[in-house]
Amino acid sequence: MITVIYKPSPGSASDDGTVVLTSSGPVRGKHLLAGSSTVTAFLGIPYAKPPMGPLRFKKPVPHKPWRRVLEATSYGNSCPQQVFSGYPGSAMWLPTTPLSEDCLFLNLWVPQPQPQVPALVPILVWIHSGGFFIGTASLDVYDGRFLAATESVIVASMNYRLGALGFLSLPPAAPGNAGLWDQRLALRWLQKNAAAFGGDPARMMLFGQSAGGASVAFHLLSPGSRHLFARAALQSGVANAPWALLSPKEARERARALGRLMGCGKGSDGAVVDCLKRKDSEEFVRYDFTITRNKRLVDFPFLPTVDGDFLPDEPRRLLEAGHIHTKPILTGITANEGSMFLMFGAPGFSLGNDSLIGWKELVEGVRFMVPGLPKLSIQAAALRYSQEGKGHGLAQHRWAMNQAASDYLFLCPMTELAGQLANAGTPTYVYFFAHRSSGSLWPHWMGAVHTTELLYLFGTLASEGGANHTYTEAEAALSRRVMRYWAEFCLKHEQSGSSSIKNWEQNPGVLILSHLCSKH
Repeated sequence: MITVIYKPSPGSASDDGTVVLTSSGPVRGKHLLAGSSTVTAFLGIPYAKPPMGPLRFKKPVPHKPWRRVLEATSYGNSCPQQVFSGYPGSAMWLPTTPLSEDCLFLNLWVPQPQPQVPALVPILVWIHSGGFFIGTASLDVYDGRFLAATESVIVASMNYRLGALGFLSLPPAAPGNAGLWDQRLALRWLQKNAAAFGGDPARMMLFGQSAGGASVAFHLLSPGSRHLFARAALQSGVANAPWALLSPKEARERARALGRLMGCGKGSDGAVVDCLKRKDSEEFVRYDFTITRNKRLVDFPFLPTVDGDFLPDEPRRLLEAGHIHTKPILTGITANEGSMFLMFGAPGFSLGNDSLIGWKELVEGVRFMVPGLPKLSIQAAALRYSQEGKGHGLAQHRWAMNQAASDYLFLCPMTELAGQLANAGTPTYVYFFAHRSSGSLWPHWMGAVHTTELLYLFGTLASEGGANHTYTEAEAALSRRVMRYWAEFCLKHEQSGSSSIKNWEQNPGVLILSHLCSKH
């Protein structure tokens, strides 16, 4: 005898069209308003078993299927992490759900009416930022409803393990890159279930910012991930950035150092891992940043590393050897990527003043940003940037440090990656986001800071937290334009000559995005 636990009936009165039968089991979403449109949101779908106890540090294990309808109407837990506050706009980046190791959930926003075969729509899969140690997919700024409704696409996102819980590497007991394996498992789930939500698995696009952008690049370089998506957008972060990867040697040293701090320093690597598995997750969060000891300007404690499995070799070597698939790539940065990071340790920079620095602070700032650089090289770099700087005197030195940080941390690695991809025949598009939001709480001199474009891409300008949560009509128009560019990049080969991206192809170069214009 066969018992049918749940048989969905599209649009039936009982489920209001919000129940979808997935490979894991039936899930019920909820309708949400998105401006004048409606989407169905499916939130907090578990894609892996809770990575706790014996599963800590291991590759994720697919979640056990369920038979009853899962209420996917609220976000799942956020992964354990430090909670930072006290800087402009910090509230919009704080976790919005409880912190727990049981945090491997994904979310989808589906336009209404739900797409059906054969008119399936692309899926844009978001990987959040946070230096691989903070962040969550449930932030208001990442609300996918507006992008989904405006561009008639499905938007998806996922949580992944962070910090030591996600990237501690002491193989074989803790093979490393667990957070990247989490992302891959979520991608597999989305590939398998895309059509059930009205999505086209052949038109899945990865997009991510900062650590999320670097994650997208790691998937481009990983043999086991490449077939899971068709296009990629790498925003303000690439795998070859100086902050995105640890050598296996450094990864091991940091893991052993954490073990000593947490009372697990004795014995073999396997013994250390066994001991760490018995510790509370809060202890990992408490000790994460004691590992780096403020040795450089940007030094995230636990990061992806070459493991010979997910990542066969260093990104630069893989790129130079041509080990990357030629799928269309969109990449870019904001105009002032480095300014935000200067506020967290660069000599002379502070939220309490105008950060007007002298020559001494500029030289020391370059040294702190690139430890080990010869003294003459440090002075030469400081001189070059100060000579090209805007303003006069102390303001000129402030601009020079801002530009040096933006170049070293973001522009140079992005340009290197884009150049190598283009030379290999990969369709490569580059943007430059130059607009400073009118509601920004950061000092005016900081310009278009790291993360600025996200408000425009997701259509969540009201979440910035500026004066009365206001924004201008010109900024709303810029947001619609950014959403259209990303969606049409995903749709490009299916679009006619009316595509907004057409001029980008005809005039190769950098697309500059600001409230004044979009130009090359």
